[in-house]
Amino acid sequence: MGKWIVVAQHASGDTYRTEVIQKVTGTREDAQEAMRAASLTFHEPWREKSREVYRFPDGDSCLVIVKGLMSERHTVLSIAELVHDSADPGIAKAAPTGGEPQDGVPPMDRRPSQ
Repeated sequence: MGKWIVVAQHASGDTYRTEVIQKVTGTREDAQEAMRAASLTFHEPWREKSREVYRFPDGDSCLVIVKGLMSERHTVLSIAELVHDSADPGIAKAAPTGGEPQDGVPPMDRRPSQ
């Protein structure tokens, strides 16, 4: 069982906001289902005229377009899996930090050569 979050990303005035709207413990499919449920209720304006939900091909994110009486809001909902938690060393899904090649491919050093 993994630990997941459902994340909402949207513009708010001149700033771009990211917020966690739900935590999920379970499988990727459980997290995707939580995201789908959130897409039907997230950001309910005072008078909602219509709501469109578009799923991206990967199935891990969607675009929600909510048209209200006087506004329209576009929000991207996504799921993300917890891969590292310094408070819980038992979570060891983080990418290798070096030394061990992954699938026989040596790690790439992205630092410029000197």
